[in-house]
Amino acid sequence: MEENIQMLKELNENMQKLRNIENEINMLELALYQKNIEEIKEKKITEITKFFERQSKFYNQKTEKYKKDIENNIEKYNMQIEKLILIYDKIYMESLRLKQNAIDNGKIAIANIVTLEEKIKSNNITEQEENVIKKTIIACAQKKLNYEVIVDECDARIKWCIENSLSDIEEVFKNNMNKMQIYNENIVNKIRRIIFNKFMGKNKYIKFLKSYETEYLEDIKNKNDLKILDLAYVLKAIEKQMKIANKQIANEYTKMIYN
Repeated sequence: MEENIQMLKELNENMQKLRNIENEINMLELALYQKNIEEIKEKKITEITKFFERQSKFYNQKTEKYKKDIENNIEKYNMQIEKLILIYDKIYMESLRLKQNAIDNGKIAIANIVTLEEKIKSNNITEQEENVIKKTIIACAQKKLNYEVIVDECDARIKWCIENSLSDIEEVFKNNMNKMQIYNENIVNKIRRIIFNKFMGKNKYIKFLKSYETEYLEDIKNKNDLKILDLAYVLKAIEKQMKIANKQIANEYTKMIYN
């Protein structure tokens, strides 16, 4: 009996050390996730900025003259990226919170087993009380295993969040823009374009900036809204799933003690 109690105490201490390590790992994973998100956002902003610069050269215009319109388009583009990142941040942080809660509950279950084992050792209990305590110990052990399942589920959600956030940003904010692409041209056509844009380039570039906002940005917004709606359902499903799981764990614990 004393060996069991000592073993459980050591297990409890080791779990605390493990929890500290897991906290450090969680923070490192979070920092890496945020770094990757920031990098892909900067990449997309750089792509779209360079695109406006290329288009201005194509129409023989200087971007400084249209700085306000260009910045307005880039800002709206950036706002859409931020909206998508925000919903992924919510999913990530909720999964992390649920994971930490499950780890805490597992730790409490082990601590309760240690306390119950010591209570049996005291010999100041009746046979009936001892039977109830033994049932409770088994129920606590099962509760610990059940919370481990939740931890694994949360880890899977966090991994999914990291992978899908990056791929979704790439997918929704593709900068191929086929209709607006600048194609290679021969020297004769290039000279004709330069001469034409000397006179008409300003109007063409202004038209391009307006069409970018009304067509391309609107298309991004529609795709992004659908993606965010899907992710909002995912977040609600995670919260609902965890509530059900915690309730089932509590019910199973009660049944194991009193049945």
